[in-house]
Order: sequence, then structure tokens, then C-alpha cells
Amino acid sequence: MKQIDRIIFINLITTAIVSGIFNIFTGIHVKNLGYGESVVGQVLSIGSISIAIGSMINAYLSSKIGFKKTISLGLILMFFGILGVSFFTNPFYIKIFSGLMGVGYGFPFSSVGVLLIENSTEDDRVKVFSKNFVVQSLGIVFASYTGGKLIKTFGKVFAVEKSIPLLYMICAVAILFSFYPLFGLRESKKIKSIKNRNFFKSFKEVMSGQALKFIIYNTIIGFGAGLVIPFFSVYLKFALNIDDEKVGMIMGLSQIGLVIGGLLVPYISKILGREQTVVICQLLSIPFLISIAFPQGIVVLGISFFLRSTLMNLNQPLIQNISLETVEYENRALMSSMVLMSSSVTRALSTIIAGYLMESISYNFPYYLTVALYLIGTIVFYKNFKEKKPLRGGANE
Repeated sequence: MKQIDRIIFINLITTAIVSGIFNIFTGIHVKNLGYGESVVGQVLSIGSISIAIGSMINAYLSSKIGFKKTISLGLILMFFGILGVSFFTNPFYIKIFSGLMGVGYGFPFSSVGVLLIENSTEDDRVKVFSKNFVVQSLGIVFASYTGGKLIKTFGKVFAVEKSIPLLYMICAVAILFSFYPLFGLRESKKIKSIKNRNFFKSFKEVMSGQALKFIIYNTIIGFGAGLVIPFFSVYLKFALNIDDEKVGMIMGLSQIGLVIGGLLVPYISKILGREQTVVICQLLSIPFLISIAFPQGIVVLGISFFLRSTLMNLNQPLIQNISLETVEYENRALMSSMVLMSSSVTRALSTIIAGYLMESISYNFPYYLTVALYLIGTIVFYKNFKEKKPLRGGANE
């Protein structure tokens, strides 16, 4: 297995488990246990905050012991975290183990981008990130669809509140497969050379210039995303009365467009430019977000999910690439963590707010706020990155 493929395989397993199953069905699981949207928001927000915490711990530890050991630690924490969520029904323990799951996920999630950029040339970078994005999206499609099918099957035999925990136990076993490519992973000389770098000096360098501007943009988008994305499955299930199998299918369908988009990203960005592609895709996604707030039947809803998700997330390989190029290679692990933290912490806060708004006002209201924040974030990105030039520091540069 090639070095790049090992990194992508680790991302496939961890992201498919977390994004494809855990993030989609945890809200439904908490609701099935009899708790309201406020508790759902608290559980999901703790997960987001803990991802940010894990990414920051990873930024520090990886500079001391290397990515292989920190990713291994992350996988172990994910394993016990998802098992804990499956076994306990008390909301306090669900929050604790959801947090453990998030901390663990923060380790590989914040490492993959750095490993990819350090093992690719500048010319190949967009293609490498796009390949990673396509594989990741396919994993989420498979996980979402299969997860919905398995929950329906389990529901015929067991009580409804037991179906999702059983699925989580299967996920715990799947996480263990990420150790296989990790054993053969080699760290580049550049990564090894930064182990003695002053962490706090790096932090000061990241919180300035273009890097800081990107973090501000990412914070705005993260806050908007947290108002609606964690509740998509809950919205489908409890506001629109769609069963678990169809929820999984719709969420999976929204990922298929990402696969198509991921394949097209290298070509679209060559024509429009990376920064212009990000701006255009984000603006075009907004009408479909509004359409989800005013559903016109399951077919139109599915199409809106498909197009919104495609347009908003098609640019993710470009955004990840752009963010890491705002700093020198010595600071890329920390930058990756700061980007994740800025998004996760604000998403956690907005998820709590969204839970309150949905429970006390309506399921639709947070969508209006998200539209406004997406517009503001896009303007911030355009003003600061329309002429962005990357810093040097990748492989073979």
C-alpha cells in the first residue's frame, strides 16, 4: 500500500464512522431515549468541542512523539468512546463518552491534511486532496445507507432504542481496521525535524497574517453550519416524520454529489481558480439551504440536500489546501488543529443555540441565521483570499 493510500485509508475509516454514522444517528439515538432537542444539542456540541480539544492535543503531541503514535491514541479513544455511547442511556455518561469519541477523532482528523500535503508535490496537491475527499465521501455514502438499513433490520428484532447502539458496536470493530495502514506509515524527514520546535512560538505565528484571516472566515462558517447540520437527521426524522432507513438514504444521497464534485474539483479549479471556486460554490448552495427549510415533498427535499451538500462541500479539498498554505510547513500541524478548533468550538456553541431555537421557536428558524452567516463568511473569504499566493514548503518543492 502506497504512503498516500495509507493516509487516505485511515481517513476513510475514521471519517466514515464519525460522519457517516455517529454524527447522523446520535441525535436520533438521544431522541429515542426520550430526551428533547436541548439535550441533543448538548450532546452534539460536546462532541464538537472535544474534537477541537483533541486536535489541539494532537498538534502538541505530534510535534513531540510523531503522528503515528498520536493517531494510534486517537483510534483507541474513538473505540472506547463509541462503545460507551452504545452502552449507557444516562445523558451524563452519553456526553462523557461522546466527548471521548470527539477527542479521539480530533487526532487523525487534524493529522491527515498535514500528512497529505507533506507527501505530495505542489502540482499534485489538489488531485491528492480531491482523491482523499472522494474516498471519504464514498465511505460516508456507504456508512449512511448501510447504517439506515441495519437499524431498520435490528428494529425488527430488538427494541428501537437498542438498534443504534448495536450499530455503534459494529462501528467500534471497524475502527480497529485503521491500525492496519498505520503500522506501515512513514513520517517524512520534514515532519521529524519539527519535533523540537517551540509550540507557543508556532501558535503566535499562526495567529497572525493570512492564517488568522482564514481562521476568522472558518469561524463564521462553522457557527452557521452548527445551527443546522448536526440537526439534519433529527429534522428529517421528527419534523418531517421520515423513517430511519429513508433518513440514511437521504443523508447518503447528499454525499453522492460530493463524490462527483470531488472528481471535478481539479478541473473546475483550473478554470475558475481555487478561491473563485470556493466563493461561487458557497453562494450557489444558499438557495438549496432555504429550500430545505421549506420542504416540498421528499423528492424535492432529497434533491435540495444533494445539491446543497455538493456545492457547499465540493470546495473542501480546496479550503483544506488553502488553509495549510497560509503557513510555513513547520506550523501546518498546528494550523490544521486551529482551523478544526475554530470550526468545532463555534459549531458546538451554535448547536446548543440551535437546540434551544428548535425546541422553543421552530425547526426552520436556525436556517435563516445560517444563510446570513454563510453570506458574511463568503464575503470575508473573497476579500482576503481572491489573490492569495501560497507559502512554500511541500514535498519536493
